[in-house]
Amino acid sequence: MKPAKINLSLFGRFRRGVGMDKAELRRTVIARRDAIDLDVRAAKSAVVCARLVELMKSSGTAGQRTVAVYAAMGSEVDPAAFAAAAAARGWRVAYPCMLSASDAAACGQRMCMRAVSAGDASEAPFIAHPTRAFAATDVDSDHFPIVPAAELDMVVVPLVAFDRTGARLGYGGGCYDRYLPTLSATCQVVGIAFDEQRVDHVPTDAHDLPLSHIVSA
Repeated sequence: MKPAKINLSLFGRFRRGVGMDKAELRRTVIARRDAIDLDVRAAKSAVVCARLVELMKSSGTAGQRTVAVYAAMGSEVDPAAFAAAAAARGWRVAYPCMLSASDAAACGQRMCMRAVSAGDASEAPFIAHPTRAFAATDVDSDHFPIVPAAELDMVVVPLVAFDRTGARLGYGGGCYDRYLPTLSATCQVVGIAFDEQRVDHVPTDAHDLPLSHIVSA
C-alpha cells in the first residue's frame, strides 16, 4: 500500500493561519495547543511567568501594584506562578469574574476584576468556575472586592492565537475587547501564549484591539 500523500499547501495554510476565518483558526490553534505535552506546557508556563515578573519589576511603578491574571482553562498558559510571585511581593492580585446578564447590561461590561488575597483562591467561585456568570449578590464583595479598572497596573490576557503585529484572537466572547479600553493609559496589557499559537495572520474586525506586549515561550 502506498503511503498517503500530504497536501503540503493545505498543511502550510493551517500552520500559518492564512485564509482562515476566526472560527476555523480558533479550532486549529486550540488543537495545536492541546497537542503540546503536559510537561512541556508546564515548563513553558514557568518561563512565561518569570518573564512577566521581570516585566512588572522593570515597569517603574512605585508603591503597591495591582495585577490582573486569569484562571487557566484547558491547555492555556498557566499564570498561577506569576500570581503567586506577585502576591509574595505584596502586590494585589485580581481575577476576572463574569457578570450576570442584568449586571452586564447595567454596566456595559461582561466581566469585572475582583481582588483575591494570597491563600484565598480556592474560596473564590469565579476562579473555580471562570466561565460562569455571577450576580453581584453571588460573590462576597467584602472578601473579593471589585478592583476599578483605573487601579490596575498590569492585565495578563489569555489568547488563542496571535501574530507579529500584536493582533489577538480570543475565544469570541468579546469580554476583553470591552474591558481593555477602560484601563488607564499607564496600565501594561500583556498577552501570554505558547510559541505554537503564533500564526502569520490573525483576521480582525474593527473592535479587535491589538496588544502592545505578547510574551510567549
